[in-house]
Amino acid sequence: MTADYIYTIDKHILNTSYFPKVSFCIPTKNEAGFIEDCLKSILTQNYPDVEIIIVDAYSTDKTVDIAKQYGCNVYYDSISLGNSRQISINKSTGDILAIWDADIIIPHCNWLMNAVILFKKFNNLSTVWPKPISPDRGSWAQKCYFAHSKLIFQDRIKNKRGVFGGGNSLFLRASVESVGGFDITYNFGEDMILAKRLKDSGYSVVYYNDSIVHNTMRSLKEIYHRSLWGSEAFKKQGIDFYQQSKSDMIRENIFLGFIGMFKGLIRGEMFWLIFPLMIAIKSLAYSGILFAKSKIKLEV
Repeated sequence: MTADYIYTIDKHILNTSYFPKVSFCIPTKNEAGFIEDCLKSILTQNYPDVEIIIVDAYSTDKTVDIAKQYGCNVYYDSISLGNSRQISINKSTGDILAIWDADIIIPHCNWLMNAVILFKKFNNLSTVWPKPISPDRGSWAQKCYFAHSKLIFQDRIKNKRGVFGGGNSLFLRASVESVGGFDITYNFGEDMILAKRLKDSGYSVVYYNDSIVHNTMRSLKEIYHRSLWGSEAFKKQGIDFYQQSKSDMIRENIFLGFIGMFKGLIRGEMFWLIFPLMIAIKSLAYSGILFAKSKIKLEV
């Protein structure tokens, strides 16, 4: 098989005897309301060799207590998100790294086994990138956010534009180590930098359609604050940090979004009604980077 950069694979069921150790590497800060569901979904996998590494940013709630109850190895760091992720890798021992967030839920017990086998099926594969979806009973904000994100991902894959497989993905440890791991100076976008390093080194990514549930972006307020956090990082690094042109950003957020909204409403997906407000909120947060000068060159 000739190596390509991005493949799309549907959910599958395979018989396998390939069970490399998987290390779930999770940074946390005040995640008590979500982390238990995340840990339960990991520990109920039909997979024989899993460890969980938590790097906590000195939570003031019961995050660490819950993690210890589930047998996690807990370390501490508050320098940056990139530094916390790198510490979790350094403290782990698995050949496969699950670079995870604390609000991810794996939907069924065979998910990990079926995902890991993909590393044996593709040449030069560094990353298995699962499709994220909102919870079944998620808010309209969540459903709209992830439906829009799906359209963006599909468009980027179709047009072979950008980088793929940053956070909430499985990585071959040897591949991550070969590119130097995470840039520890980044507190936002550290996953994008890792994904670009892997792409530039010739590694491939599988976009895996057996979804994981991401219980984030629960309200328009949360979407705004997340966007504001991201925009501050982009202002510091310049527009090229986003690894999309300004026209691509406008096309993805406005054109694809409103086409998706009209089609979604025809299908009866009423959560699309809040899309205009959601995009207005995101546009407000990110307006500064549309006028930012390029500071770095990241051609993809």
